[in-house]
Amino acid sequence: MRNLFSVLRARSLDELRQIAACWDVPLTGQTTADFAAQLYRALREPWTVRDRAAALAAAEWAIIEALVEAAATPADLAARAGIAATDATTAIATLRACGIVVSDEGESEQVEALALPRELATAFERLRDERLLGATLGPETPLRALLTTLEGGELEEAAEAWGVRVTPGAIGRDALTDEILARVDLPDQRRAIVATLPPAAARVFAALRAAQGRLALTDLREQVDLPPAALREALRLLARRLLVWHRWSAGARELFVPRDVLAPRRPPRDAPPTLTPIAAAPPDRAQALFEAAWDLLTILRRLTLNTLEWREGDEERNATALRRLAPALWPTSGERVRPGYVPFLLALARDAGLVHLADERYEVTAAADAWRNLSFAEQTRALFTRWRAAVGWLEGLSQDDLQLTGVSWPAARAALLEELRACPPGAWFDATTLATRIARLRPALLSGSFSAARASGPAGTREEVTIAAVRVALHGGLTPLGALAEGRSPDGALALALTALGAWLLGSGAEPAPRPVGDRPLAVGADFEVLLFRPTPRRLWALGAIAELVRLDTVCVYRLTEAAVRRALGTGLTIEQIESFLTRASRAPLPQPVAFALRDWTRGQAGIQLTRTLVLRLTDPAAADRLRSVLARAGLPEPESLPEQRFLLGLPDEPALTALLEALREAGFLPHWSRESGGVPVATR
Repeated sequence: MRNLFSVLRARSLDELRQIAACWDVPLTGQTTADFAAQLYRALREPWTVRDRAAALAAAEWAIIEALVEAAATPADLAARAGIAATDATTAIATLRACGIVVSDEGESEQVEALALPRELATAFERLRDERLLGATLGPETPLRALLTTLEGGELEEAAEAWGVRVTPGAIGRDALTDEILARVDLPDQRRAIVATLPPAAARVFAALRAAQGRLALTDLREQVDLPPAALREALRLLARRLLVWHRWSAGARELFVPRDVLAPRRPPRDAPPTLTPIAAAPPDRAQALFEAAWDLLTILRRLTLNTLEWREGDEERNATALRRLAPALWPTSGERVRPGYVPFLLALARDAGLVHLADERYEVTAAADAWRNLSFAEQTRALFTRWRAAVGWLEGLSQDDLQLTGVSWPAARAALLEELRACPPGAWFDATTLATRIARLRPALLSGSFSAARASGPAGTREEVTIAAVRVALHGGLTPLGALAEGRSPDGALALALTALGAWLLGSGAEPAPRPVGDRPLAVGADFEVLLFRPTPRRLWALGAIAELVRLDTVCVYRLTEAAVRRALGTGLTIEQIESFLTRASRAPLPQPVAFALRDWTRGQAGIQLTRTLVLRLTDPAAADRLRSVLARAGLPEPESLPEQRFLLGLPDEPALTALLEALREAGFLPHWSRESGGVPVATR
């Protein structure tokens, strides 16, 4: 059986034009090769083949049906097709002229055999099956049943037309069908599909709708008055969007719009489960009111002290760092950390400008200074706002199975939070039931066009994916932020409850206040233990520098150690500042053993502060006042005068040097580095 392209390449220019006229294919190329390639593309298109088949005489179709089975000699064809020999001869001549019937190269040279080119044999075989289905297809046929008649590539094209992002091999046929039907079920999606039709396709679809969704092809041609090629292209485009289907009725062609598309009559959706509180026990671990903000501050403090190293994408190194960090985090209290918890907090911190990546390592920025001056409530609200507006799927870091793309996460979170407002604070609900309820109340929560894939297998139906995404948002986003509490029902199922903090973040409750403990912020014991009664970000930041955490609890316990104190001195703190903080916060003098130990640990150590400076030397003494004015306008400190027209200027950081050089150039100075400075920066004019 010969390849169609090789058959066309062997034809002359006049023969190609004759074939094009037979198939109603306009030729727009310039060479014989162009015409052959254009015809090859057109003759492989199902709608072109249907048009040609509709114009075939009965004898011609009988010959084609006989050749679909196998090649045959002209003498055998008449008998196999069940027609007279003269009719067979005429039909074969017509089919040869149209490029449909060719000589089969596989037969001997003595006896000529006829066959269909390989691609046309496949197309006509499918057409024969369509004729057999005949009037069994129609507007009332369920769209799911119609989709079974499409080939794999056609189904994927239809899915993409309806906004499903298809990765070949990543989703099964049944799941892809479910995704398509879910989108067809959305009125807004159907309207958008029709609204974006090109003019010719829109005219064809309007004619079919006006005819109640069914029209013979001959009548359609009269109504829309389009050239054959233009009508064929319009039908192809409509078919790709599942708006128009084809059937044979009594040998004639009809076009119809499925009722599921024209006027859907979907069975009612499963009703969302009711919000029924259940009995559940909260976790037995200690909890803090603002756990996420507290833990983020702990992470920032350890990054600042270089006692924590976290690298982007280095899972092995981060796993080691996480084991050391775990005892200092609230959701664990020394046990296993929730997957994705630390990356989730770091993602929020990065979004807030508190950390940045330098050589794939997280480093704390200067914005952390202002952050620790906020209260825990202010920090928590800021983190919640960042999460709600985040474009990425930050909560998805808590799992590595479900992957979603094409979702508007800010809109999805807004819809989810709106449904959570119906939950009374403190009441426990089954986690699966709650996620199912939200998914059914908000079927378009993940937007009209998204793609889903699972590492563990098929992604599932749209509802199943939405339920899974809601669960990830509840467990990977709202629970770490403290908006939801986790518990267990008597049968061990996971339960969730909206917390007082969650009600406040949702705008339906007052700001919660921690229960007062003790009559002072902290107490320092003679055994070097520091009991923290009233935590604030500034107190935690200070304690994290001078003491080691022992236990997180209602009253947190720290221990003053020589190593911690020496580390604090290395960051620029003085022993006087440490003593002052402890006495002020404890509202009492330090116990004698503690005061003695602090002095003993720092005996013999002298602090020295290093400051970056720049020496500027002027060649024009009259420019000194002008230089001081430029420095003041640039927000730089007052320079110290030195002999020989030199000035000593302290610089807080590298950006200050850049700002200085730009300010000098803008003011007309010509700064350059002196070769006589011996490595000391000197600028002259």
